[in-house]
Amino acid sequence: MFPGPVLNRIAHSFALPTDNPDLLKAQCKSLSRFIPLMYLALVVNGWVLAVDFHGQAPDWLTVVVSLLLTAAFVGRLVVWWRMRNVELTTERAIRELRRVNRFAIALALTALGWALALYPHGDEAARVHVLLFVTISMTSSMLCLTYLHSAAVIVALVPAVPIIAFFSVHGAPLHQMLAVNIIFVSVVALVVIRTQGKDFDRLVVAQSDALRREREQSRLLHMIDDMPVAVMTVDPETLRINYLNETSRSLIRRIEHLLPITADEILGASIDVFHKHPEHQRALLSDPARLPHNARIKLGPEVLDLQISAVHDDDGAYLGPMLSWAIVTKEVETETEISRLAHSDTLTCLPNRYTFHRHFEAVLAPSDARVALLLIDLDGFKYVNDTQGHGVGDALLRQVADRLREKCEVADAFICRLGGDEFAVLLSDADARRAADFAQRLVDALGAPYSLQDDRHVQIGASVGIALAPEHGQDTETLLSRGDIALYAAKAMSKEAVRIFLPEMEVRVHERVQLETKLRAALRRRDELFVFYQPIVDIRTGKITAREALIRWHQPEHGWISPAEFIPVAEQCGLIDQLGWFVLNRACHDAAGWDDDARVAVNISAGQFGRGALPSEVLAALVDSGLSPERLEIEITETALIGEEVDAIGELRRMRDLGVRVALDDFGTGYSSLAHLRAFPFDKIKIDGSFVQDAIERPDCAAIVRTVADLGRRLGATTVAEGVESQAQFDCALAEGCDEVQGYMFGIPAPSDRDLAVVEELKAEAASASAA
Repeated sequence: MFPGPVLNRIAHSFALPTDNPDLLKAQCKSLSRFIPLMYLALVVNGWVLAVDFHGQAPDWLTVVVSLLLTAAFVGRLVVWWRMRNVELTTERAIRELRRVNRFAIALALTALGWALALYPHGDEAARVHVLLFVTISMTSSMLCLTYLHSAAVIVALVPAVPIIAFFSVHGAPLHQMLAVNIIFVSVVALVVIRTQGKDFDRLVVAQSDALRREREQSRLLHMIDDMPVAVMTVDPETLRINYLNETSRSLIRRIEHLLPITADEILGASIDVFHKHPEHQRALLSDPARLPHNARIKLGPEVLDLQISAVHDDDGAYLGPMLSWAIVTKEVETETEISRLAHSDTLTCLPNRYTFHRHFEAVLAPSDARVALLLIDLDGFKYVNDTQGHGVGDALLRQVADRLREKCEVADAFICRLGGDEFAVLLSDADARRAADFAQRLVDALGAPYSLQDDRHVQIGASVGIALAPEHGQDTETLLSRGDIALYAAKAMSKEAVRIFLPEMEVRVHERVQLETKLRAALRRRDELFVFYQPIVDIRTGKITAREALIRWHQPEHGWISPAEFIPVAEQCGLIDQLGWFVLNRACHDAAGWDDDARVAVNISAGQFGRGALPSEVLAALVDSGLSPERLEIEITETALIGEEVDAIGELRRMRDLGVRVALDDFGTGYSSLAHLRAFPFDKIKIDGSFVQDAIERPDCAAIVRTVADLGRRLGATTVAEGVESQAQFDCALAEGCDEVQGYMFGIPAPSDRDLAVVEELKAEAASASAA
């Protein structure tokens, strides 16, 4: 009994591996060339043996068997001869190879059996011929079956046992030695043949792998050829272009006027054609350690984007660089424009806020940096922009930018537009005096008249707030905040002012922030806000015709806060709408309960116009309170008509359509213009108290009061003299023709009946606290 491993190895030797289709087909093709030779050799060798035994052995054994074997061999020879030109499939190759194994067994047993059958009939020479026949047949068959291991093993091993057994019994000692020698030579030949067969297998596998790689490379090249990306490869030794796809050719045709060669000559040309000084590129392409690499190169007016990568084979050997490239001239132009837009103001072409912040941070980076920040706000620009149109406003901003740019270039200062009509300047190595002097020069330059299109001439001003580093801060956020505070102080002081930040300014700002916070809380609770009323009296009858609603705020920590203090805060922080609605709604409800049917006058701030919601709010207050529309009087100042005149007039007309009366308050101050009286038919004109109070001693003020009263009479509007506090002032108003009067002489602002008790209690508490 043979051990298991030996049997497994023997079985493996006889098995037909089917895991490599290419090898099976190659084996079949090779056998189709050699098997016909094998059968031819067997036929010739067999007939020579038959002739030698003719006359010694029976005819049926020499002639008939020889004919039968010849027919079988020739038949198989023809089959294999025809197979040379047949397209083999894997399945047919397996089928034919298995058939070869089966025929090898039959061949070995049949040929050996015939030869051993002849052996007893021959003389000594004939018997030696039998051994020669067996040797030649086995050797030639094994040689012809070299490329099919299993068949060669069958031919070598299947006859071995019968030969040894036969000659051990029937053979002479010499013949026995020859038989053993035949077996030994067959084994040696088998080893050689198996080695050659394995070499054949490896060769076929290598060829298959090479063919597969070639197909893959071909497919890859086809894919690269069809890619919309331009690709080139370069020989790493000569740095000549050894491949380029069709996209590369097309792109090169676009730029060949910039190259020393044409697109048709580019294949095989040196990569140096793209560079005037190619030393760096040569070193880069020759060294795979420096790859991958991305670069953009200029070629005349064009820009080429290169992405270079190293190509290696399966063993890791460097095959050369591969370049994917594109003409990106337009993309670069677009990127440049996008970068410009991202860093510049489109209207003035000055650096924008983003660029300013980056530059400011860079300037402040050194620990010893001394920088002056100048924040500039234009005075009167909004009026020009609103009244003459945004086109004029834009043209004005461009001229402002030009003037600032001219001044800043001389002083080596950095300038930007923060947005709207706000600009910022950074002045390096500047102390307070230099910064203030430079700011004043900017104010003077910006205050000069401007000539715009269509022979328009306008004049505006500028206010400047200054913060210094390191005195006022060492970071952008702090300096910008304090610059804003200084600018706020400059605008509050007067037009065209320059202010340097002072610590007390920040205190005032913080107080304003605290005031805003408390006002927001008061508007939520509404228990600190009150509406007082001051009577307006008919100058001839003394009858109260109306009462003006006036907002009052009692803050528990600070007592009564003046409207002059908190109303501007409400306008600036966006609380004026809530505050205005509170007064309007409360006044309508209070007036609905009055017994004398007097009208109630409610002041509307300029900040409440422009949203288009004011008429709806007035209607809601009237409906909610049940007050008759003709008993409501809306008072506005001319400031409300400056910002968006058309919208304000439209809202006034819609309120007038409801039956509400409209009064022009504080006429004679601010932006007073007869055009406003023409634009809207006001029901009442209120003359500012300063004119009334000065009219006693100043004839010019008396003339103004008289003129306005006469103008009101001609326009059909009631005129009211405000601020009347004495009999003399009353007599003057009467003499100059005013219809109504208002002032402390006829009553101070007083709370409504609903709030009277609460107000009296608050006054008592304040008096007690004061006495203590």
